[in-house]
Amino acid sequence: MTSRGYALWQSLWDEPAASARRRFAIGLLAPLEALYEALRRRDQAKRLRRRRSLPGCVISVGNITVGGTGKTPAVLWIARTLHEAGFSVAVLSRGYGRQGSGVEKVRLDGPLHKSAERYGDEPVLLARRLPWAAVWVGADRWHAGLRAVAHDRPDVFVLDDGFQHVQLHRDLDLVLLDAARPTGNGQLLPAGPLREPPEGLERAHAAIFLGNTENPSTSAESLRQGPLLGKPVFQARPVIGGFFQAAQADFPVPQEDLSRAPCIAVAGIARPERFFSALEALGVACLRRCAFPDHHRWTPKDERGLLRVVQETGARWIVTTEKDAVRLPPSLAKRAVYAAMDLDFGPDADRFRDVLLHAVRWWRRS
Repeated sequence: MTSRGYALWQSLWDEPAASARRRFAIGLLAPLEALYEALRRRDQAKRLRRRRSLPGCVISVGNITVGGTGKTPAVLWIARTLHEAGFSVAVLSRGYGRQGSGVEKVRLDGPLHKSAERYGDEPVLLARRLPWAAVWVGADRWHAGLRAVAHDRPDVFVLDDGFQHVQLHRDLDLVLLDAARPTGNGQLLPAGPLREPPEGLERAHAAIFLGNTENPSTSAESLRQGPLLGKPVFQARPVIGGFFQAAQADFPVPQEDLSRAPCIAVAGIARPERFFSALEALGVACLRRCAFPDHHRWTPKDERGLLRVVQETGARWIVTTEKDAVRLPPSLAKRAVYAAMDLDFGPDADRFRDVLLHAVRWWRRS
């Protein structure tokens, strides 16, 4: 899908509830939505019947909508917390969009963009930020976990994007929700962004609302009083933890340099406007904003086009997301700076850390 096509689809989901366009589209897509739900239910029931366990504590991080809700920063935060507590960690990822196949351990022993093609951008990002953790990719996370056991002997498995991967038993099931629109427009795919009905949140052990939680939305409150009632609920906000050169991740770039030098912003994520707004809020004024679909794979035409934009604008830097940075070809990476995203749990940090450590210690006692 082109960036324009993706934006049109997203705009349809974001249409006001009373708009004629939304009512028409939902009516048109209703049969497909019903078919999707019937197939989803059947598939989930089959997966639950084949549920298997791994010899370690499994902590799953997922969501109920498509698109970005901060899963990768959450996985990073959880893995770092467990590592600091003395536990060895393996991250299990599907490796969305990868060209490789089967189960593989992510090894960063070549050009970064080639590794991203082989393993997927998010696993490469995780391996880069968590050099002491084992990152394994594979559609079957159980087999990936067994390979991790044989090679790395981890105490804890962090299951990336695992809420719907119900065939694998988990000891702590965490679900991430957008504080502003936790269920999107309330419709299932393809009429809306929901992967499953909100009632599926009853499977979660705890939830994390991401974003501005000072004025919770009506839908967020209904979830707290509905399927999340009685469960631990945490609040966090995504923050930019610093800027680094894409070609040399351990080389920081002062924010003041970006504020003074001409830049262009590039994002190939689910919600690029959030990234652009975050840069603007930090005073990083970009001469042009270039949005691409999520997990966009760069072509020579894209590369030439962006280099032309750099030349036309006289930009010194290409400012991009960390997930995009690992996919950039060398000609763009040497000009690029990425924003390292983190989560700020504020006053909930200690309480959330206690929940994580309790899950691991409980597994050890069992």
